[in-house]
Amino acid sequence: MKRLHVLTSIAALALAGAAPPEPTAPVLDALLANGPIAQPLAKLLADHPLAEGNDFQVIELGRDATSSHHLVWIADREQPHRHDAHDLFVVILRGHGTMRIGSDIQPVGEGSILYVPRGTPHAFVNLSNTPAAAYAVYVPPYDGKDRQPVK
Repeated sequence: MKRLHVLTSIAALALAGAAPPEPTAPVLDALLANGPIAQPLAKLLADHPLAEGNDFQVIELGRDATSSHHLVWIADREQPHRHDAHDLFVVILRGHGTMRIGSDIQPVGEGSILYVPRGTPHAFVNLSNTPAAAYAVYVPPYDGKDRQPVK
């Protein structure tokens, strides 16, 4: 209901000739079974940093009956792999590099949105000077076991 009220308020401002509110910093706003997450992306990254000594880390942020949501840190690169039982949606939050999806390799950076269908080989290579971070959504919820190495 809160979102509807905000949209209604913005529409009312527009009809009255008033300027809409100024844009804010990017945020994560998700309603999950374990509760809502609503915070600026900068705070999300600060609250869930890459653990010292780790090159790769997946932090579960929440899940519901149909999906799980994760913050993924990659300092260098991940090994090519596939998920046979999970579709994957990824939004690059920090950093840049290349993403392999199938046999295609493309440059990606902050704001890139990626879809990896189940069974598709994929891997990210970080070309940034600092660890890259991504928001990843698995459908169905990730079980921690469905990761098959590929060449």
